[in-house]
Amino acid sequence: MSHSPTTTATGSPSGLSDAGGPPGAPTRRPVPLVAMLCTAVLSALSSALGALMVYLGGKDLADENVRNAVASDPSAVGLPSGTRPADIARMAGTAWDSVVTDWQGTMSARALLAAVLAVALLLCALSARTGNRWARLALTLVALTAAAVPHVFILRDAAPVTLHATSLCAAVLAVAAVVLCWLPSVGRYAETPTDW
Repeated sequence: MSHSPTTTATGSPSGLSDAGGPPGAPTRRPVPLVAMLCTAVLSALSSALGALMVYLGGKDLADENVRNAVASDPSAVGLPSGTRPADIARMAGTAWDSVVTDWQGTMSARALLAAVLAVALLLCALSARTGNRWARLALTLVALTAAAVPHVFILRDAAPVTLHATSLCAAVLAVAAVVLCWLPSVGRYAETPTDW
């Protein structure tokens, strides 16, 4: 007569933990949780790098951004629609300098917001490493805000190529982190006891 193995309350055989190891062994983090942590950290780093580029680039970067915007959408930087790159040469030096200075202020404000949200995203990612629901909710709110607020504006405003690339990476990785943090295996992991 054969005996069937007893099962624990979680449905795994009595001799094994949920991770498939012996009882008492630490539960392994699921791949989506590790991927979520990596994407959130990379998103925050991309955002911080873009903010750093804005501050280091200063007025020259703002000038390049305004020139790019004039070629695509001059109203995005406060110039009348229909302004062409050839019209820039006819602008008085003080008028052009005023446009660039105003735009540099806008870029600096967006960079500050991106940097603050990058720090908040890192803190939320560290809190979410255990998969707790409250931490995943906080990560979701911060990541979606970080992707939507500064980066959508930066991508829309004909930013220089390097700034465009860091903003695109930050936004895409933030959304990916949100998707990964709500996968079922992350929720199940949150319900199991861990060492840290």
